[in-house]
Amino acid sequence: MYISSLTIKNYRSFGEKEFTIPLKPFTAIIGENNIGKSNLLDCIGLILSQDITMFKKRTLDTEDINSRTLDIFKKSVVAMRSEEINVAKLMFPEVRVDIILEDLDENQKAVVGDWFFEKTLSKAQLTYLFRVRSGFKKSEWLENQLAKLTILSDAEGVVEDQLYTHVEFPIEQYEYIIFGGNNTTNKCDPYFLKMLKLEILDALRDAKKELVANGEYKLLYRILNKNYETDFVGIQKILTSLNKELTENEKLVAIKKEITKYLDKVSLTNPEEKNNIDFSFVSPQVNEIIKKLSIVYGENPISVERNGLGKNNLLFISLILSHLASQTEEKTKLAFRVIGIEEPEAHLHPHSQIHLAKNLNQINKNEGSGEIKTDTQIIITSHSTNITTSIDLNNLVVLYRENDEIHYHYILDGFSDRKVGQKHIIYLRKYLDATNSSMFYARRIILVEGISEQILIPLFFEMIYGQSLESMGTTIVNVNGVAFKHFLEVIKNGYFIKCGVITDRDKGKKTEKRAENLKVEYSTFNHVIEVAINEDTFEKEIIKYNNVDKGNAILKQVFKTLHKINYNKYEKLWEKEIDVETYFNEIEGDKSDFAFALHEKLLKESEGFNIPEYITAIFKFVVGEKIERKD
Repeated sequence: MYISSLTIKNYRSFGEKEFTIPLKPFTAIIGENNIGKSNLLDCIGLILSQDITMFKKRTLDTEDINSRTLDIFKKSVVAMRSEEINVAKLMFPEVRVDIILEDLDENQKAVVGDWFFEKTLSKAQLTYLFRVRSGFKKSEWLENQLAKLTILSDAEGVVEDQLYTHVEFPIEQYEYIIFGGNNTTNKCDPYFLKMLKLEILDALRDAKKELVANGEYKLLYRILNKNYETDFVGIQKILTSLNKELTENEKLVAIKKEITKYLDKVSLTNPEEKNNIDFSFVSPQVNEIIKKLSIVYGENPISVERNGLGKNNLLFISLILSHLASQTEEKTKLAFRVIGIEEPEAHLHPHSQIHLAKNLNQINKNEGSGEIKTDTQIIITSHSTNITTSIDLNNLVVLYRENDEIHYHYILDGFSDRKVGQKHIIYLRKYLDATNSSMFYARRIILVEGISEQILIPLFFEMIYGQSLESMGTTIVNVNGVAFKHFLEVIKNGYFIKCGVITDRDKGKKTEKRAENLKVEYSTFNHVIEVAINEDTFEKEIIKYNNVDKGNAILKQVFKTLHKINYNKYEKLWEKEIDVETYFNEIEGDKSDFAFALHEKLLKESEGFNIPEYITAIFKFVVGEKIERKD
């Protein structure tokens, strides 16, 4: 069994329009900050039960309802001040989460049998719905709100456009139901619902604190204290024997007498309650024994309090996974479990991240056969490019925002099974390294041919706009040649974020028409893809735009840095105008050195330096025409 589809409406970052995403037995979710990765995991917890990790409440707060949806609702309340009051028109927002379960074995069918929703009886649907109570007096609530707004509208300092912020949302009048089979009357039996579990290792986990069992809310305590039955009887017997020895120890008996003597002197006399004291080890009760346990880790074992954050994080993950793996054997108690891991890369060295990622998607596979377990689904969220590049691209889905709505795109969606599609996939698997995979965390992308562009274009952007490309959520991707199509296919197939391409015309070469063909091929996607073609090589275009005036002086200083001996030969010849071909021929063998030297020079002095128009055109396309310079 696994959750094959998840639909969310009005939960936190997910708005009024339903967001539906297909999931796989192992799914890795990536995307920029605050896009909704954690919210996606949390909303599954509104339906499935939790066991080991911290319980997530099902009764929501106002902050759990999408803020935009709340504002629309409140504004509709304000609007009724100027029209006939009709509570039937007032649509109180509802939070809804649907999951579809499929690939069921016989045991699982027995658990979810009441929740089938289609004729084949092969898929079950569970729904969480948070809505106003049936007995809620909407008319009375509305009249009270309108009366309050009328008073506030006359108050000094209250702005009419902001009046809606004073509407008090009736969250206390909401309740939740969980039902199956897309039928609100078919409420889920808690007995069967508890057989479907979700365990989330959240991003803010405090591994050091959770790995010591000294409190009933600590993770280690909850794991050790679960279903122990007679597992600790041997330890209890030993503790009982130790306590007996304590009562007979001569040294301790003498100390007890000494303390009791002084207690009698300093405390009030009470015949019914004598000043008796004693010594004992921990209570032989199991829960008290567990609270004294902690884990040590390492070749020379030390306590978790002294371990590094990275080691403790790995220990924390391993503790959860090992326990959950053993629990899946208890078929009578558990039919299915989802394991959600947020940011597994936390505090880990890059090599550890890669190793962890490569092994995570093996956890829900049966040893030996390699087949997917029917009772375990793993969903991870990550911001790490090391994690991204170590996971099968088939399992990688990116969340992104377009027109204030959240969308998803599986990286390999849309690639055909034909030879050309497989060629793209092979290339991406090979070249999506930790640097290039950063494109999936960006809002906008600029694809370039080589290292020179990668070095200089970000600086050119800062020179024009006074802010970095990163501050605009834009990533430069060096495709190492002219392999633009492999990356553009991802955009074309549904990852609809702005993508600009900067490339050469290759005039006089066999590949002369390559750039034009690329522009034509993706012209139908010109709302998200723009190809800018320079007449000559990147370096020649820079020289052309700066061969006179102040640009001339800057380029000559760069040339002097690179070729101090040859500089004397050209200094007077280039006094008024640099010869483009000569300059380029001299630096052609060390283009990257030219880019580095020019970058360093422009950091110190950039006034009067001209940036080629085809580059500025891509900037305008990618970040928009209305962007203003920040000084």
